[in-house]
Amino acid sequence: MNKKILLALSIAVVAIAAVGTVSAFDLGALFGFPADQHVTMDGENFTIPGTMKEELNASVNGTEKDYVVFKNKEYSKRYLNDTNYINLKIYDYNTSDLDDDMVNFMNGTSKDVSGVKGYLYHDDYGYTYTYNKGSKVIAVQSDDEKLIGPVIA
Repeated sequence: MNKKILLALSIAVVAIAAVGTVSAFDLGALFGFPADQHVTMDGENFTIPGTMKEELNASVNGTEKDYVVFKNKEYSKRYLNDTNYINLKIYDYNTSDLDDDMVNFMNGTSKDVSGVKGYLYHDDYGYTYTYNKGSKVIAVQSDDEKLIGPVIA
């Protein structure tokens, strides 16, 4: 009798492992954990925890801003759950590569997060990690510093 139970459990484990490796099946969802959300904004990819929901009325999609010296397009999204928030912001200057000094506009501390060189700034509202990619300044904001790395990884 014990051999039959052991055999049945072994087959079940192998079947779950096979489904998890052969397909894009998310085992976290099987156990009640929502799958991460893969978000693209102005051609940049981010990963948002599955527990967070987008606050739709906070999104900006390519609004053109005209400043005295330059123009840019602004993109933003905001995600929330019961305890945390994540803001994504992209300022696309549609120009040649920005230099490092332009990115350090928030006077943050130089830091590598998930292999991306940028600047981390902290105030009473949370953490902002700012970095440049080509003609874009990208800012990831959260009330929990640990959420920033997985978002840009």
